[in-house]
Amino acid sequence: MFTGENIQFLQQLHQLKEICKIGEGSFGKVYKAIDLTDKSICAVKVISKIVYNSTTPEQDIYLQLNHPNIVRCKRTSENKKYYYIIMEYMEGGTLAQKMKEKQLNDQEAAVIMKSILEGVNYLHDRSIIHRDIKPENIMLTGTNVKIADFGLSFRFSSSEGNFHKLLNKKCGTIIYMAPEQFTEKYYSKQVDAWSCGIILYMLLNGGMHPFYNKDDTKYEFIKKILNPSIDIPLNISPLAKDLFFKLINVNPIDRYNVSQALMHPWITRKFHEKIPLTYQQQLDQFLKEQQIRQQFKLLFFLQYIYHNSPRAQTFQDSVKEGGQENSILQQNQTSASPTQNKFKILQINNKHKNQCHTTPRTDCQGKFLDFSLTQKTNFKKSMENILVFEKDKCEKSQNFSARSLKQRSTQMVNKYFIPTSFQESFGVPNKMKLKQHKRVLPPLKTK
Repeated sequence: MFTGENIQFLQQLHQLKEICKIGEGSFGKVYKAIDLTDKSICAVKVISKIVYNSTTPEQDIYLQLNHPNIVRCKRTSENKKYYYIIMEYMEGGTLAQKMKEKQLNDQEAAVIMKSILEGVNYLHDRSIIHRDIKPENIMLTGTNVKIADFGLSFRFSSSEGNFHKLLNKKCGTIIYMAPEQFTEKYYSKQVDAWSCGIILYMLLNGGMHPFYNKDDTKYEFIKKILNPSIDIPLNISPLAKDLFFKLINVNPIDRYNVSQALMHPWITRKFHEKIPLTYQQQLDQFLKEQQIRQQFKLLFFLQYIYHNSPRAQTFQDSVKEGGQENSILQQNQTSASPTQNKFKILQINNKHKNQCHTTPRTDCQGKFLDFSLTQKTNFKKSMENILVFEKDKCEKSQNFSARSLKQRSTQMVNKYFIPTSFQESFGVPNKMKLKQHKRVLPPLKTK
């Protein structure tokens, strides 16, 4: 941890006494040491300033965090060459070591996974992306599970215009990286959800990775990630399988975020609850509901138009009248005699004809006739009465023949029922009119 001739001076300066080296990463080394300020055992991460160059130093992120599922940073120190991050010591080792030691059951895996998700969710709420979630960075002590190593973490804010530009670089451990990082696309907090899904599978499958084999090359592994086909072991429950596939969806929009994963029944252990929908599923459901609402609105509008339009009202009135007339006819048919029913049917038919044909008729000269269709029916009835009357009269007197009776009836019709305009136009021939005019004109004078 301290090199050079003045080791005692550096120990007194940083209040640290080295015990042994316990780990090493890409940006630094981790030592077990004694914190001389309170005489407690601690873990010290030493980071080289030459190798590590970040816009957001790890020690700055550590000092802003305070959560039971994140390794606590006690204090920081530095010199010209190194950063020193003094953290609490996790005596249980890493999650990777525990998975090698024993096979976890469904309940134990769910408890560990819930702690990891709660820690990651705390980071996301504070606009921090870890970008290197893996079993080696999950520390254990007793029953506590805590996230460590924020060397690749990034703190962003919504007001930063260069947010996406900074988050299109490959970083992290390749076998835990999300597909959008391989393709160098823009990415955000969903990359941590992918890493959590890989850890979930490894917890339930004895530390085996769902995609990676030792014999795979980098390009073969990337091909498996972009076109996933996974054989799920039989010991994994259906709910755990559902959560796993929702966390490792290739499309980030269809992928669970960490807060949605925390509400999953496998995590909450409330198996009767509904499985939360992804954002894409929520959007599809919303669009379907909107379409159904639009269709119902259109249906109600058409019904309103149908019931309130004039044509519909007249049609309904005619239907009602027809129904009433049919009911009256049925009543009369059951109660009245056949001759009475026939007479009433004729009356109803005449009524409909008079309602349907009420336009006046014109003669050949364009003049309107004096009688309508209703008068025509009355004319027929009265004509029948006259004929009957004349027939009775002839039978009484027995002096009229059939020809005289016919002449008499035509005279009566011309006298009582045909108007004068009609007689003038049709009753007298045109030749007779010309002869009358010739007689009236005075004689021409001769020279």
